[in-house]
Amino acid sequence: MLDPASVDLDELCVALDDHTAGVSWWINPATGELRSHLADVGGKSTDELFDAGWRKIRPTESYESYRDMAEFVAAVHHRRAADLLDRAITGRGAFRRFKDTLFEFPELRDQWFRFRAARSRRRALNWLAVEGLISREAAEQAAAQHPDPTQEDEDVPAAVAVDLGILFGDRLQQVLLYGAWARNETPGEFDLELLVVLDDMHSPWEELHRMDEVLWRHTERSGLTVTALPVSRAELAKPTTPHLVRAAAEAVLVA
Repeated sequence: MLDPASVDLDELCVALDDHTAGVSWWINPATGELRSHLADVGGKSTDELFDAGWRKIRPTESYESYRDMAEFVAAVHHRRAADLLDRAITGRGAFRRFKDTLFEFPELRDQWFRFRAARSRRRALNWLAVEGLISREAAEQAAAQHPDPTQEDEDVPAAVAVDLGILFGDRLQQVLLYGAWARNETPGEFDLELLVVLDDMHSPWEELHRMDEVLWRHTERSGLTVTALPVSRAELAKPTTPHLVRAAAEAVLVA
């Protein structure tokens, strides 16, 4: 059997994904060498490759790639992106719409390439094992080196707190989480609610208006609905409304 290291795994991934008409891929079971063959072009014929012991590589079914897309989309935390991608992969033309939609989200696009690469490499290793070219144990050991990458989530509350600090300067005393995020109730599925504690406050409506641009920017960027409740330090110390009483009771410090 082959040593998995003797096979160019990325080239094998290309071979397994190549559905180009007139192109076939072959592997030498003795060496792990890969070769593509284009019909009607000079060089060894497919019959000669077969007679020489080369084994033809049949490309994977399209449903494998579709499953990769569906499972990637299911793990996307950005609400707007997840919704658009979910719609993109529904119906005919899913692959093209998925790629087009990803262009709107560069960070997700990079994550998709890493996710896709990991899935393709594990699929290639499994193919080698199924074909009897490497042992199942060797395939599993090598596959463990290519886990699905975790999606990189920005610490949205902290990022909002930084921008609020720039906005309010020394007036900002604390930024606190409350609501579902503070209770750890699958935060990505709920609005991000913040208590913005200021040293003094004359009008909550004016303070909200000042925060509009910051809150909207992070809402658009994260796909979450980011809301804020401005309060003075004195109000937080002695809350008088049921909403503020609840918020103060479950508040978690962000900054």
